[in-house]
Amino acid sequence: MLYKALLRPLLFLRDPEKTHEQTLALLSRLSFLEKTLEQFFSIEDQRLQVRLNSLTFPNPVGLAGGFDKNAVAVKTLPGFGFGFIEIGAVTALPQRGNPKPRLYRLPKDRALINRLGFNNEGAEAIAGRLGAMRRNGHFPKIPLGINIGRSKIVETKDAVADFLSAFAKLYFHGDFFTLNVSSPNTPNLRDLQEKNLLKELLAAIQESNRALAKEARTKEKPILVKIAPDMEFSQVNEIIEVVESEKVAGIIATNATAFLRESLVSEMNEPGGLSGKPLRDKATSFIRHIYRESRGRLPIVGVGGIFTAEDAYDKIKAGATAVQIYTGFIYEGPAAVKRINRGLLRLMERDGFKRISEVVGAQAPACPRWI
Repeated sequence: MLYKALLRPLLFLRDPEKTHEQTLALLSRLSFLEKTLEQFFSIEDQRLQVRLNSLTFPNPVGLAGGFDKNAVAVKTLPGFGFGFIEIGAVTALPQRGNPKPRLYRLPKDRALINRLGFNNEGAEAIAGRLGAMRRNGHFPKIPLGINIGRSKIVETKDAVADFLSAFAKLYFHGDFFTLNVSSPNTPNLRDLQEKNLLKELLAAIQESNRALAKEARTKEKPILVKIAPDMEFSQVNEIIEVVESEKVAGIIATNATAFLRESLVSEMNEPGGLSGKPLRDKATSFIRHIYRESRGRLPIVGVGGIFTAEDAYDKIKAGATAVQIYTGFIYEGPAAVKRINRGLLRLMERDGFKRISEVVGAQAPACPRWI
């Protein structure tokens, strides 16, 4: 409550992107407080544990890609109670992103609009930072995902090579990888959601995944595909078909929307990706459809408009194995994950579930549950 009553109003007086950068810089210097933060914000309960492919998350609430693009705060962020975190998007080449201003708050809608454009230091620099963290014992104890996007100057025909370059550089530092083919802020990126282009990309990534795992004498890394909410379910069905045929670990549903402006209270029509409350129901409908279409076989990470335990519970009941937050973390503050996890336990007890994995797909009848 202190955050919402005092700190958030002060932070929201300042430029959104500058405030975000300063917050990350502060968090990067507070890594020594990780255990102290855990005491305040973490909920440890075996009932919340979930599995996704070969990974175990201590709870189902993760941090979405986009919050810490350059992996500067990955040692501190787990202290806020996350079950897993995802950095990036990282591109093979360093890039500044789109011209500023490019990040906007919509407090009346509890939303954000961003057109950042994959601003990041590039795969080589971020791999170096993660490698140094690991050597110095500063690597997170929870699973770390790396979100990979296409470099802006790279054309669609060369996208596969660009993704492979970033993937190879970052491979030994990520526990799972997300292929971001759905950001609305990189020209023509969403073309990669088209069936044939996506199949080419996933086949190449999985081939590299097998080769790199063999070289390292380890298991292959789980690969996820992050999709847009701005498509028909018929195209979603094609994506599901490709994801299953290439034995990809799952789908993240969904990215920010380039549309959905008609429901906004705020008088703002900036281009870019809209995230937050206005996306909640749309994202949940995508989760429910994917779960039913895949008959519960395909793990789903649900994203979009999660602010409360009820929001997360709805997505899990619709078929999400786990969820991620970003905008909700900014609006709800450092105790957001604790409140969500505590609330999930309360909702599970109310409904007679003994563990969160039993909730997955509970509102998607006529198909077996994936557990």
